[in-house]
Amino acid sequence: MKRIKKNLVRHMEKLCQEIGPRATGSAGNKAAVDYAAGILRSLGYDVRLQEFSCMDWQNNGAELIVDGQSVEVAAAEYALPCEVSGELICVQTIQELKEADLTNKICVMYGDLCKEPLMPKSMIFWNPEDHQTIIRELEQKQPLAVITVSFLEEVPVPIIQDGDFTVPCGTIKGKFLSALLQKKNATLRLMTERKAATAANVIATLGTGKKFVYSAHIDTKPTTPGALDDGSGVAVLLALAEELAQTELDNQLEFVLFNGEDYYSMPGEMTFMEQSLNQPAEYAFAFNVDGVGMQDSTISYSLYECSEQLTKQLDTLSANYPTVEKVDPWPMGDHMLFAGAGIPAVAVTSTQIALLMEAVMHTPKDNLTIIDYQRLAESVLFLAELSQAATP
Repeated sequence: MKRIKKNLVRHMEKLCQEIGPRATGSAGNKAAVDYAAGILRSLGYDVRLQEFSCMDWQNNGAELIVDGQSVEVAAAEYALPCEVSGELICVQTIQELKEADLTNKICVMYGDLCKEPLMPKSMIFWNPEDHQTIIRELEQKQPLAVITVSFLEEVPVPIIQDGDFTVPCGTIKGKFLSALLQKKNATLRLMTERKAATAANVIATLGTGKKFVYSAHIDTKPTTPGALDDGSGVAVLLALAEELAQTELDNQLEFVLFNGEDYYSMPGEMTFMEQSLNQPAEYAFAFNVDGVGMQDSTISYSLYECSEQLTKQLDTLSANYPTVEKVDPWPMGDHMLFAGAGIPAVAVTSTQIALLMEAVMHTPKDNLTIIDYQRLAESVLFLAELSQAATP
């Protein structure tokens, strides 16, 4: 346990402190990929990088002036640059958006239109019709820019995060809504840049036979060190790879560090689906680790596409771990790639992680101060034992 914990600290400090934000396509992302690939090679795994095209989005700030007064604003992730001035048109429902004349105007969206982040146009896994309608109306009307108002008072939750969106977009905290309502004119400057780039998934294998795949995602949002999301998952897999390299297993081990879970179009996952999941019969079982190791939280697991016998086996094993709790399935995360292909899967995270979803995750607060290394070490041991019990 002491050795495992020491390695976890080393991996987490490298990923989340020395490297920091690891947005897909960025220099930090490449450094993280090189680091993880190097660790896995040193353990004797056969490592390859599964490359794909993406965007390295640069954000050099934003400025909003409303009737001569400055209002705090942030560029929405992947937003186009702009420097525009025009009349403000505020809308809060789809019907108001449909009826609004937005030609040469700046559209302010709030209320029902901003009750949750909108799915990117290219998202194939889940994309509600009302989300598609909002994006379609905005792109057809082509306002000078869009400003979305967060549903949280103190956090500028980005409602539109889409590198394919054709209208410049900024976001403000909910508490600034009153500064825009009933106002007349504004100037918005977004100092952003979309740059073509490449990135890669890390795939490491050892042994032969049907595959046991272990996954986490190595990327982050552009402004966060991503300790829980998902530096901890990567660190756990690197430590687990060391443990399993010394273990006799009847299956082939495959470690996959996805690159793009926090990128708007999930390019790493899509590439893996096309190139690696096209033969699902090659896989015996899948483990996905995302958000594990939160302080003051237990470890949670949920099962997908598991037989009744396998479910009983895994539940019996987990009963030996007082800090492990079974939870209901949640249809988000990289485990759904495998479950969707009919592969038995388990997702491992922190039981209380939902408490951090909006206020901490994807922000600079997701750093090493909220990590419990004891829980991370327990996660490594739990996954190692699951590997022995998971025999579909």
